[in-house]
Amino acid sequence: MSHPLHSSDLRLQPGELGQSGGDLGTVDGRTNLSQAILNRFYTRQGELAALGHPNYGSRLYLLLGEINNQRTRKLAELYIRECLAQEDRIAEITQITFEPPTYTLDKQNLLVATIALRPIADPQPLTLQITLNL
Repeated sequence: MSHPLHSSDLRLQPGELGQSGGDLGTVDGRTNLSQAILNRFYTRQGELAALGHPNYGSRLYLLLGEINNQRTRKLAELYIRECLAQEDRIAEITQITFEPPTYTLDKQNLLVATIALRPIADPQPLTLQITLNL
């Protein structure tokens, strides 16, 4: 099951703030795990050091400006694995694959990774897809 890349942990829910207003609600389970992983990927490692989380995030930002080649994909896989190792709700990373490079002008700088993993206490695999604009 794939989850959207641009979602947050908070969702606007109908609530007690009036007819058109709402409260912020939280998500849990698989959706929360997906969002937590994506938040880690899109946060530069070290960015939250001042808040007491020096290792939170990923090094994927270091690939900015690189060419989508074998070396870059291997580094991306390393950075993805390092980042996922921070999340204690993951039992196993079962697969990381990359789409072949596309050499059209509108997609030449895109690195698309599909990540399959097995959450702890959940028999169903979780699949995420991330797109990095190199």
